[in-house]
Amino acid sequence: MTGWDESDQVRFFTDEAAPVVAAQLSTEATAELVELHHRPGAGVSGLFEVTDDGTRRYLVATTENVHGDLVEVEVPRGRLRIWEHPGDPLLPGLPLASVPAEVQATWGDGARLRSLETVTYRPLRRAVLRATFDGGPGQVFLKVLRRDADLLARRHRLLSEAGIPVPSVVGPVRQQVVALSSVTGTPLAQAFMDSAEIPLPPARITELVDAMPDDLTTLPAREAWTDRIVDYASAAKVAFPAGARRIDAVVATVTGILDGEPRGPVVATHGDLYEANLFVADGRVSGVIDVDAVGPGHAVDDLACFLAHLAVLRTIHPGYAHTEAFLSSYLDAFSAYVDAHGASRAGLLARTAAVVCTLIAGARDEGLPEWEAAADQRLRIAEGFAALAWGSWLIAHPGG
Repeated sequence: MTGWDESDQVRFFTDEAAPVVAAQLSTEATAELVELHHRPGAGVSGLFEVTDDGTRRYLVATTENVHGDLVEVEVPRGRLRIWEHPGDPLLPGLPLASVPAEVQATWGDGARLRSLETVTYRPLRRAVLRATFDGGPGQVFLKVLRRDADLLARRHRLLSEAGIPVPSVVGPVRQQVVALSSVTGTPLAQAFMDSAEIPLPPARITELVDAMPDDLTTLPAREAWTDRIVDYASAAKVAFPAGARRIDAVVATVTGILDGEPRGPVVATHGDLYEANLFVADGRVSGVIDVDAVGPGHAVDDLACFLAHLAVLRTIHPGYAHTEAFLSSYLDAFSAYVDAHGASRAGLLARTAAVVCTLIAGARDEGLPEWEAAADQRLRIAEGFAALAWGSWLIAHPGG
């Protein structure tokens, strides 16, 4: 068997995998790739919609080395593992969370389940489903994890006790599934699109960072996005090979600046702080979600994550064109904050460039003809932050 690098795997999934997957049901079945997931260093997975004799089913294929109740298929350059959704071999609770009668019995508190829909599914990683009940708990989000569901529930409780407006844990934790209530307010992403004025002052973000309880620093640490910049740059080059040399240049600039640059003290952090995980009402944070990565870290990484995601919004939808002015306000405020808390503006900018690099691969969508332009735009944003970081570093280190 010849070598099968991840760029080959991506091409195989987009160009050749569908008939291989369809054949697992019958010679008459047809398949269409619905979602492609590339995890740097681990492999590539795809969710396929398969139609067989008028029946629609969903199969998942992966190049990752997993075992369980699945089918292994040899292809010319490697091996696929295939299973039918929701039988994910690494998400033991996904079948429970996907069966309406089980969801109603486990988390409904006597109320009737009106609807159950998948919000997101990352094969072998996690899933989120939305259950809506008539009465009882109302709307509940079921987070399906590989492990540590009890730890996630603990994170929510610690944050709630500190006054952070996180969802409450609803009912029991079962088979690595945590049920969570909804939060109030408007998603910050929507507020950014709808408002010509900044909908959440920068001070509210730094106040949230400061409000994270110290108890969280005793939890297991997770790497910040910047710590895996080499892996994510590799994924970006696989997704957007035309930008490979430019991506390498950004990584070289970022790593050169961050080598020895102060990061500030270890504090409690969100770990994935950006507009999709925040809700707002009346100019304040009304909800904080997706706290799976909450734990010890550095405030500069949370702030860089926020800036990077805000910067790429305009590559997602033209309605975000006005957010560049918001970005300037946040950058100025966050720069002052990190300067006062043991880090630096140069480090903040470099880390922002690094997080933008992690978002380049996500621009690839074979169903959108303009995806390459979006990937190129994200790369240009990363280059811009890297250039600003270098300039800021030179000012702080004259003759350096």
